[in-house]
Amino acid sequence: MKGKPSTLVRTLQIINVFALMLTLTINALANILPINGMNTGELSALYPSLFTPAGFTFSIWSVIYLLLIGFVIVQKTISEKPYFKEFSLWFWLSCVANSSWILAWHYQYLFASVLIMSILLFSLARMFILVHADTTFSLLQKFFVQLPFTFYFAWICVAIIANISAVLISVQWSGGPLSPVVWTITMTGIASLLGIFIVERYRQPAFFLVLIWALFGIYSKCNNTENQAIASAALGELSLLAVLFFVFQFGFIRKLKT
Repeated sequence: MKGKPSTLVRTLQIINVFALMLTLTINALANILPINGMNTGELSALYPSLFTPAGFTFSIWSVIYLLLIGFVIVQKTISEKPYFKEFSLWFWLSCVANSSWILAWHYQYLFASVLIMSILLFSLARMFILVHADTTFSLLQKFFVQLPFTFYFAWICVAIIANISAVLISVQWSGGPLSPVVWTITMTGIASLLGIFIVERYRQPAFFLVLIWALFGIYSKCNNTENQAIASAALGELSLLAVLFFVFQFGFIRKLKT
């Protein structure tokens, strides 16, 4: 019979809850107030990057935050894992970075926002690796521990490219030897290749779902416009990732049955 969780474990669980509450509050205030007079979407419109997907795509944040709420509810099921303390520290850092990014973005400290998002990306990568190294997860833990940080990590991989693109636009960099269209297609290709590498390395096909959603947002924004080449590239890439998703998913399920 398992004993009661230690004081340290209970404290970590409580701080995790409050860290997420801080993140949700800052993100809500960013659009309710809004912070510095403009909501997050209006600020994005100031730096119109071709890589930034259509506005509806950002609804994925609702899914990510709902999954994170699920995580803090079920976190007690992994609280006795040897990596829980380290995981919690990275979780706190991710929450602080997320909240700090909102403030940097809304006050248009664009270079700082990229640095902060890099910290967020690194902390999510560490959490992603920790939870996917655990092969003893139940179905509940896979859904509310592995899946939230798979989706979150995947989305920030996309978001940091969009963030860097916004910074480049702010300094009026036009792509150097590459046209904006070719630059955008190159970036979508890099994001797709990164996704393939991560899924192949960690066998987490759910990572593809986020990239497919982001590419669909780019396709929707560029389709039937002067940027049709971007739409065509995004459609081709999301189709490839969709096929690979089923290939990896089928292979994973078959492996479980054997």
